[in-house]
Amino acid sequence: MRAVLLLFLLLIIRPALGQDRILLMNGQEIRGRVLGQSSLEIRYLETHKNSLLKRAEPTESVFSVTDSAGVEKVWYFHDPEFGNDLTVDQMRWYIKGEQDARIGYKPIVPVLGGFLTGAGLVLALDLEVNSLLIPPVYAAVMTWPRVNVTRGSIRDPLMEGDPSYAMGYAAVGRPKRVVKSLLSTTAGIAVGLLIRQLIINPNQTP
Repeated sequence: MRAVLLLFLLLIIRPALGQDRILLMNGQEIRGRVLGQSSLEIRYLETHKNSLLKRAEPTESVFSVTDSAGVEKVWYFHDPEFGNDLTVDQMRWYIKGEQDARIGYKPIVPVLGGFLTGAGLVLALDLEVNSLLIPPVYAAVMTWPRVNVTRGSIRDPLMEGDPSYAMGYAAVGRPKRVVKSLLSTTAGIAVGLLIRQLIINPNQTP
């Protein structure tokens, strides 16, 4: 009886032992046990809070699947008619750019500029309700400038200067910059309103 229970436990635990890697087109990675692959979806088991959950990912959003032995199955294919303009190698570099930007891109200057813009305009123009227009306008402006790679965020030195890598880096870095700029400008407005209310016009009735 004990041997049967042990065998049953091994059958349950075994899928979680092998850590396969699913690399998505957006640069994110999923670790789990792949159950099956097809042109429609990748089915896998994922550990969540000490339990195994069966999940699936559309194959069109998957670049490749690498099993626990290191064997990679690439699902991305180069075909401009389907919108896949990059070659397999170029897309691999593009994804590396996405990953590095997600981890290491820090839009310090735009964020600081947003904070100072929000606070400065509120204080200089004595804005109140109209100040709510500043964050979305500033964030929209931040969609235009080129995304500069943050120093030290490139994990593979060979990727420096590669156009495909730069495209991937910008694809993640630009929305990241926009969101952080929106938040920093909002924070600047809040600080500006607080300074005006408590320091500049402390006796003014709201």
